[in-house]
Amino acid sequence: MRHLLLLFCLLGLSAPHPAQADTMLAGGDLYVAGASEDAIPAAGRDLIATGFRLRVTAPVADDAMLSGAAVTVSQSVGGDLSAFGGRVAIEAEVGGDLSVSGFSVETGPAAAVAGNARLSGGSVEIRGPVAGALVVAGGEVTLDAPVEGDVRLSSGALSFGEAARIGGQLTYSAPEPIDIPASVVPGERVTFNPFDARHDGVRGDRHPDWSMPGRGAMIGSALIGYVFFLVAGALFLTFVPDTVGSLDARIATRPALTFMIGLAGLGTAFGLVPILALSVIGIPLIPVMLMAIVLLWMAGYLMGVYAISMRMLSAMAGDSATPGTAPRIGALAAGLAVAMLLNFIPVLGWVLNFAALLLGVGAIVALPFDTPQEAEESGTS
Repeated sequence: MRHLLLLFCLLGLSAPHPAQADTMLAGGDLYVAGASEDAIPAAGRDLIATGFRLRVTAPVADDAMLSGAAVTVSQSVGGDLSAFGGRVAIEAEVGGDLSVSGFSVETGPAAAVAGNARLSGGSVEIRGPVAGALVVAGGEVTLDAPVEGDVRLSSGALSFGEAARIGGQLTYSAPEPIDIPASVVPGERVTFNPFDARHDGVRGDRHPDWSMPGRGAMIGSALIGYVFFLVAGALFLTFVPDTVGSLDARIATRPALTFMIGLAGLGTAFGLVPILALSVIGIPLIPVMLMAIVLLWMAGYLMGVYAISMRMLSAMAGDSATPGTAPRIGALAAGLAVAMLLNFIPVLGWVLNFAALLLGVGAIVALPFDTPQEAEESGTS
C-alpha cells in the first residue's frame, strides 16, 4: 500500500502544483500536495508528499514517500524512505531502508542508512554509509562510503572513492572488468558479471528468452473469461432485466451518440486519476477510482456484446416480440463466443471488441442522466 501511495504521488507530477501546499492529517500520517521548499511541517508518523521542488526540512517520525522534479531530504527519517524525482538528494539519516529512483541521485556524508539501500538513476553517488545491503543500477555510479552488507552494482561507468569499504560480497556488472582496490574489498569477495542482453546481474545465471504464452494457456484464459462474463450476464438478466433492457434500448436507438458518450466517459474516468492525485483529499480516493474503472470496463464490455447479440437475434427472429430470459442468455452466450474468437484476430478483432466496449460504457454513463421521459421511451422501444 505504501508503494502504491508513492505511485499516486508520482501521478501528481503531470500538472503544475500550487504555490501554497495543501496538507491533510489522517491517522497520524501527513499528506502534502503542491509542496515547495520549507513548506512541509514535521510529521508525527508517515509523510506522503509531492511537489515541484520538494525539500523536507522537518524530521519524519516513521516512513516517508516523496516525489517531485527536485527532491531534497535534509532532516532525518525514522523509518523507510522512498523517493522519486528528476534530482534526488538525501542529506540526513534514514532509520530504515532507502529506495530512490531519479535522473540524478546522491546521498551525502550525513545520510547514514540503517537498513538496505536501493538506488537507480542516470547518475548515482553514494557518499553516506549503509548498514545493510546496497543495490545500485545507473549509467554512472560512484561509491564513496562504507557498506557493511553485500553490494550489487550495475553500471556503464563504475568508480570507487577513498571512503569506499565493503563488508560483504561485491557483485558488479559492467562492460569490462575494472581494477577494484583491495582497500575497498578483497579480491576473493568480488564477482564480475559482464553485461548481456539475456543476463541476470543479480543471480549471475542465464534464462531463456521470454516467449508468448502457449496455445493451451491462451485458450484456457479465454474460456475462463467467457464463463465469467456469461455468468455475470445471466445474473444481470435474471435480477435486473429492466435496467439491462433500458441500456440495450439506448444502444439500439442512438448507437452513434452512445458510442461517443462511451469514448468521452472512459477517457474522463482515466483522466480523473492524475487529477485526484493533485489533492491530498483526492489521493485516498484513487484506489476507489481505479476499481470503478475496472468495473466500468467489464460492465461496459458485457453490455456492448449483449446489445449487439440482441440486434442479431432480432434480425434472425424477424419479429418485434420481446424474447424471454432464456433466449436473451442464449444470445449473450453466442455473442460472447464470437467476441472471444475475435480476440484472436489481430487489430481488426481488437477494434471490434473495443467498439463494443465503448457502446456499453456509453449506455451506462448516460443512464443516470436520462430524464423520466427518455427512460420511459427507452424502456418501451
